[in-house]
Amino acid sequence: MESVKTSNKRIVKNTAFLYLRMLLVMGVGLFSSRIVLQVLGVSDYGLYNAVGSIVVMFTIINGTLSSGTSRFLTFALGKGDADNLKKTFNAAFLMHVAIAFLVLILAETVGLWFLHNKMNIPAGRVAAANWLYQFSIVSCMLSMTQVPYGASIIAHERMKIYAWVGIAEAAWKICFLFILMYVPFSDVLIAYGALTMAWSCGLQIFYRMYCRTNFAEAKLSIVKDKSLYKSIASFSLWDLIGSFCATGNSQGLNLLINMFFGVTINAARGLAYQVENIIQQFVNNFMTAVNPQITKRYAEGRINDMMDLVFEGSKFGFYLLFMVTLPVFLEAPKLLSLWLVEVPENAVLFLRLLMLSMLIRAFARPVITAVHATGKIKFMNVVSGSTSVAVQIPGTYILFRLGCPAYVMFFVMMFVYVVCNYLELLSLKRDVDFSIFRYTCVVYLKCICLALLPAFVGLVIVSNIPSSIFRIVLTSVSTVSILAIMVLFLGISPDIRQSIFSKIRNKLRK
Repeated sequence: MESVKTSNKRIVKNTAFLYLRMLLVMGVGLFSSRIVLQVLGVSDYGLYNAVGSIVVMFTIINGTLSSGTSRFLTFALGKGDADNLKKTFNAAFLMHVAIAFLVLILAETVGLWFLHNKMNIPAGRVAAANWLYQFSIVSCMLSMTQVPYGASIIAHERMKIYAWVGIAEAAWKICFLFILMYVPFSDVLIAYGALTMAWSCGLQIFYRMYCRTNFAEAKLSIVKDKSLYKSIASFSLWDLIGSFCATGNSQGLNLLINMFFGVTINAARGLAYQVENIIQQFVNNFMTAVNPQITKRYAEGRINDMMDLVFEGSKFGFYLLFMVTLPVFLEAPKLLSLWLVEVPENAVLFLRLLMLSMLIRAFARPVITAVHATGKIKFMNVVSGSTSVAVQIPGTYILFRLGCPAYVMFFVMMFVYVVCNYLELLSLKRDVDFSIFRYTCVVYLKCICLALLPAFVGLVIVSNIPSSIFRIVLTSVSTVSILAIMVLFLGISPDIRQSIFSKIRNKLRK
């Protein structure tokens, strides 16, 4: 059993690898999105996002198995049970293969019917939509069977590998951007879908080779232990509602927008979510490093250490996200105009509202991971997940039918996120002894108070200085510096602050 100090060092090291990866992928991602929008045009870009949503809707079951696989693999590592680890990996792989074929059947029947009968596809683009749909099916099936391999890498905390994958991904994106720009394809949208699928295929092959070479459990074999299948399936069954909440709500909103407003608004939403996906990496990279430690500490019986990590993880998740979203929120019009040649209507408003939603949800990841670590996820998924599904899609649909503008979906989303945050805390409270009132004060209230001064300074700068590159730099440096100083002296525990100062002194001496 490793000490808290050792595990915290591993978290910091792994987070550093993930952030190096993120910076590279983010830079290439922003550049590539601009070129893709130029090459495809707003209409085809929106069509690409809308068609892909259909296939993603069928991957909800896969999402439930993914979280279950990650939890069981990490728990087995925490217990040091090599035999159970191997059985868990192979059982999970066989279950994901079965789900992949189920998705294939649903996508080629129900999905095709929806594509041709319910989607708002521009005239003359039906053939392209069909090709994109088939490419998406292949990519999704490969991604499903890859889940146990990715979960194994995370469970072993081999985050360095993701840095190398990020470099490869960035190189591939640059290559196929040049291909799109300079090769005279008869249909660029179809070519873009094919190149995206090619990357997905290559990535799955690499993950399999790496895991088989480095992890003993990745050697495939037939598992006959029915109780193991039952345990993973039972855990995943209760997680189904949570996955439906996340995936179903997101892709369902995309389809509702297409039905009520068309592909132009799909493009605006797609761009907003493209930025959101990049920004979200600031939190996801940190949580990818933290999540295995939460599960392992619970497996080792170190409940107090686990809850300390949940509290600190919730705060740091918000700090990291706010540090990035505040300058982007304030300078969204200028940033989008610099990034894109043609900014779709509503893209700025969608981006700002989406970032507010992200900040509300930033606290939840460590809490959800802790609930999964206990294995008792029934209450969380039934209550939190069903509340989200029952409110967000129907509520948005009703408002759209009443003639409300597209942006109202974000206000429904924010309301749902606030409710779900507390329902997930209640779920954790049922199995772990901690104070929700203390969590509210130490995490929510402290984070909100620390956010006020940087937000005020940023608003003053934006209100008094004309829009320019200089103002973007000034806004970013000012808000990030103020927040970093406030977090260092007011936002973290004295032990962590003392550890940071000690490391700085040691570095200076060297």
